[in-house]
Amino acid sequence: MTSASTMTSVIFAGHRFDIEVEKDFAVEQRAHLRNFATESMPSAHCGQLSGVRVHHNRELFVDRASRLQMVPTLSVEPFRGEPYLWGVGEVDWWRPDPRSHLFKDHLYAQDSTGRLHIVLHPEGYRGERYLLRVIREVVLRCGEDRGWTAFHAAAAAVAGQGVLIAGPTTAGKTTVLAALACHRRADLVASDRALLTENAADVVGVPLSIRIAGGTLSALTPREALPPHRLLPREFGTDRKASCTPRDFASAFSAQVRETAPLRLVILPQLCDDDTPLTIQRLDDETAWAELAAACCTPDDEDWLHPWFSCRSRSVESLHAQADQALADLVAMAPVFRVTAGVRTPHLLERLADTVVRRLS
Repeated sequence: MTSASTMTSVIFAGHRFDIEVEKDFAVEQRAHLRNFATESMPSAHCGQLSGVRVHHNRELFVDRASRLQMVPTLSVEPFRGEPYLWGVGEVDWWRPDPRSHLFKDHLYAQDSTGRLHIVLHPEGYRGERYLLRVIREVVLRCGEDRGWTAFHAAAAAVAGQGVLIAGPTTAGKTTVLAALACHRRADLVASDRALLTENAADVVGVPLSIRIAGGTLSALTPREALPPHRLLPREFGTDRKASCTPRDFASAFSAQVRETAPLRLVILPQLCDDDTPLTIQRLDDETAWAELAAACCTPDDEDWLHPWFSCRSRSVESLHAQADQALADLVAMAPVFRVTAGVRTPHLLERLADTVVRRLS
C-alpha cells in the first residue's frame, strides 16, 4: 500500500530526526522543514535519534481510519484545544476526535520499535505541517532528559548575546522580538517556547511559527516576507494573529534563525492598550523568581498538556526540582527587567529596541 520514499535527516535542538517521506510529497515536506531549520549556532547533539515515516497515501489512510473505528480508545488532549482518540496496542494510534474542530485528514502512530508515523490523506489541508508537531514534542521531552527547562518565552540574539523575553500570552513577547529584529537586526532564537540549558548558560529555540498581532505588524515597515497587517484587526489583545515561519520572519529583517545563544538578559514585557510611557525596572531576586516561575513550562505546560509521541522518562517531582534549580540559576546569572509601555506610545518598537539593547551594553 505504500509508495517509493526518500530519506532526509534534520536536527532540531540537538536531536536528530531521520525522516522518510513518500516521493510525491517530499518536495512540500522538505520545504516546510527548511522554513523552520536553524541557520547558525546549532546546539550540541544529544546523541539520540528519532525515526519518523510520513505516509501520503489515500488507500492507507482510508484503510487505517476504517480499522480504527473498531479499536477501543481513550480521549486525550495532548495539545490545548485539540482532543484526540488514543488507541492503545502493539501500535498506538491517535486520530482527531470526531467531535472536535480538527481536520480529519491525518493520523499519528507509534509502532513497537518506537518509530513514529504520520498517515495523511492526500487531499488534506497542508499536511506538511503535522510533522513539526511530532518534532516539537520530541524536542521538549529530549530537553527534559538533558536537564533543560522550558519557558513560555521568545528569545533573540543581539550581536550574539541572548535575550530571553518571557511572559504569558498578550504580554508583548512578539512585539519586543519584532522590535529587536527590526531595529537591531537581532537573530531569531525562539518565538513562544524556549529551553534553558543547565546552569541557565544558553537559550535554545523550539521550532514554532511566529504569531504576530495586527498592531505589531502595522508598526513595521511593510516587508515582503511578512503577512500584510491590513488583513488583521489592530485591537490590542485580540486572539486573531498572523503566522509566519521562522525563516520568513528572520529574512524579513535580514537576520538569521539561530538555534542557541549565551543568555545575558531577561525581559518581562507588560504592554497595555494606551499611551503609557515606556519604563524599565530591574527586579529584585525574589520578584524575578516569582515572575519567571509563572512562565516556566517544566513540567507543567499550559499548551502541551499530555506527553504523547515521546513518553517522559523522569518523574514529575524530579522535573519540579530541576525547574526550581533552573529558576535560581537564571536569576543569579542574568539581570531581569520588567518593561512597561502602552502600545499607542509613538515609535514604540524603536524605543523598545533601544531600551533593551542599553541593558546589554
